[in-house]
Amino acid sequence: MVRVRIAPSPTGFAHVGTAYTALFNYAFAKKNGGKFVLRLEDTDIKRNVEGAEKAIYEGLTWLGLTWDEGPDIGGKYAPYKQSERLETYKQYIERLLDSGMAYRDEGAVRFKNTNSEISWNDKVRGRIFFPGEEIGDFVIFKSDGFPTYNFAVVIDDILMKITHVIRGEEHISNTPRQIAIYQALGEKMPFFAHLPTLRNKDKKKLSKRRDPVDLRIFRSHGYLPQALVNFLCLLGWSHPKEKEIFDLGEFVELFNLERVRKAGPIFDTEKLNWINGEYLRKIPKSKVKNQIFEFYKGKYPKELISRIIPLVQNRMRNLTEFESLAGFMFERKKPLRVTDSFEWHIKAAFDALSGIKKWERQAIDEGLINKVKSEGFKTGDFFMDLRASLSGSRVTPPINDCIYILGKDEVLERLSLSLK
Repeated sequence: MVRVRIAPSPTGFAHVGTAYTALFNYAFAKKNGGKFVLRLEDTDIKRNVEGAEKAIYEGLTWLGLTWDEGPDIGGKYAPYKQSERLETYKQYIERLLDSGMAYRDEGAVRFKNTNSEISWNDKVRGRIFFPGEEIGDFVIFKSDGFPTYNFAVVIDDILMKITHVIRGEEHISNTPRQIAIYQALGEKMPFFAHLPTLRNKDKKKLSKRRDPVDLRIFRSHGYLPQALVNFLCLLGWSHPKEKEIFDLGEFVELFNLERVRKAGPIFDTEKLNWINGEYLRKIPKSKVKNQIFEFYKGKYPKELISRIIPLVQNRMRNLTEFESLAGFMFERKKPLRVTDSFEWHIKAAFDALSGIKKWERQAIDEGLINKVKSEGFKTGDFFMDLRASLSGSRVTPPINDCIYILGKDEVLERLSLSLK
């Protein structure tokens, strides 16, 4: 049975790179009827951050990437935290010491390199070779009593029966040392597949110091999880029919490692915005209403959200833009004076709207346009001043629709305040 794993370290927030790697592992497991394992590499005690473990669980769950085994749910090959497996690592260290494949050095233990060439058939990159002398006698157990990454990961993968190691290309240089340990222990090694590293628009590796890589950022900025997943699918992989909008189920159905590209994909936030906008436009208005209500933690009443959605749904690229587009519908903003005829325009608008007896959209349209014609106003300037008076902005949804939803009393009150 296919068994894959994602093995993040709880040293900070849930990284978008972790989600990217998890997505490809998840898809490979589900496509092949296998198991997707979550394991925590937490032996670097000094770097572990409180709350990071929870952030990893919440981030992956938010994206819909559920695991079959892990620290929180257990499994046949528990424990799934390296810090809880120290005695197991020591047993394997003794095996290597006894066989002469390792030796003690100033309190640490080093692997004894045979200087043999190491090679493997990478499922993404083809045949990869490393000269044996480049590997050296590397540390596998530190003097502080903890295993090094390259040793612990091999033991975990052996005992958890991992069949395919799918991870980022930055681990290519680690692979020869890990293969050497497999060979020294006489264990069958898994297949390796190294995914291209995500890069920013400057083609540099994504960095938490300069790039938006915390999954919480995307959630707090109103991105939909299914849109972010769709975006991540397209980084390093292409749809056979060149589709750009598809769900996780379709990705799993079509996924294979052969379609993974070697070149580092660009994490283009503009592309993400476009994809997220496409998802927002396709979602039923009732669902968008609930998402907006929950995103803003009940700040805005559902009934009014429901009336405004038809005006903004096709304009939004993420949920935060609901407030930038329609926030003025819920609370008054400082009027913005745009043209030199501002007061003239607002007085005329007040006169036209105050004379409407039955507050209907058609009556609003007719009343305002008739006033524009009778006064000889420039239509664009008039409606720009009207928009700026009511919203405090030059950009809004169709202003006559907004006037209708706001109601006569509120509109007249805002226009009056603009003249003070």
